[in-house]
Amino acid sequence: MDLTQGIYDKLTGDATLLGLIATYDAAGSPSAPAIFTAWPVPPDATRPYVYTRGQVADGHFDEINTNLGRDVIRDVTVIADNTGSDDAVETIAERIRTLMHRQAMTIPDGSHIMTICIGGPAPAETDDSLTGRHLSFRIVAMEA
Repeated sequence: MDLTQGIYDKLTGDATLLGLIATYDAAGSPSAPAIFTAWPVPPDATRPYVYTRGQVADGHFDEINTNLGRDVIRDVTVIADNTGSDDAVETIAERIRTLMHRQAMTIPDGSHIMTICIGGPAPAETDDSLTGRHLSFRIVAMEA
């Protein structure tokens, strides 16, 4: 079950979000939205960018052998340069919340999932040169 690809597809499929974030030009690759799903984020990544990877919590369920699935907590973080205003990073975080909160999604293996924002946007821990917002999503996935 590839939740990471499903989240990436959901975020990159939204023209409004793509207009708010930077693009990343990796050597030898075409330009792509600055949405990263692996750590570390490339040091030359242009901000603002979105970062998500791995589960914070991952529980499996089996409802008397009729419904199999997973109940996952996944974090998404937005990072931008600190310009003295948080307007841009807040706008990006709210757009992600709109895209993901109480939204159905199909992931590459055909599983159907529902996402619910359970935290944020809240300030993300950064150094003084950056600003960020952190969101947490509960993802309930029914296995196909």
